[in-house]
Amino acid sequence: MFYEKILDKLNSAVEVLISFLLTFMVVVVFLQVVFRFIIHSSLPWSEEAARYLLIWISFLGATVGVKRGAHVGVEAVVNLFGGRKRRAISVVAYVLEAAFFVFLVLYGYRILSIVFCQSSPAMEISMAVPYSSLPVSSAIMLLYTIDGLFRTIFDPTEVIA
Repeated sequence: MFYEKILDKLNSAVEVLISFLLTFMVVVVFLQVVFRFIIHSSLPWSEEAARYLLIWISFLGATVGVKRGAHVGVEAVVNLFGGRKRRAISVVAYVLEAAFFVFLVLYGYRILSIVFCQSSPAMEISMAVPYSSLPVSSAIMLLYTIDGLFRTIFDPTEVIA
């Protein structure tokens, strides 16, 4: 489809961002170990930073899993059927996934409005920074799910659950 290149570029950008965040997290944790055991003075912000980086890495990593079809799905049920039934079950699965991701996006933005004015204890950044990983990642997963739904409906050779 015409938008597949855009989604592929989005996925590539997410993968690069995950790599950068993981590298940054490793550096922060390494510095904390160096400061704690060699300099005998810990960094007050490192544990919190590593935690927030891990949250973002996890949620963004889930988007890559959705794009690749790597998450546990209803494939066992879908494989029991053939033809139209198989296609219909795949469509239902995608619609349920999409509904779940819409819920996560909406609920995530609702949470952001609550935590926006709260500050993290050590780094004193808005708690919207770690919490925004939920609606952002859910929106990306929603895009990938809609793509899978369209491919299942419009491409007769494609059935992904």
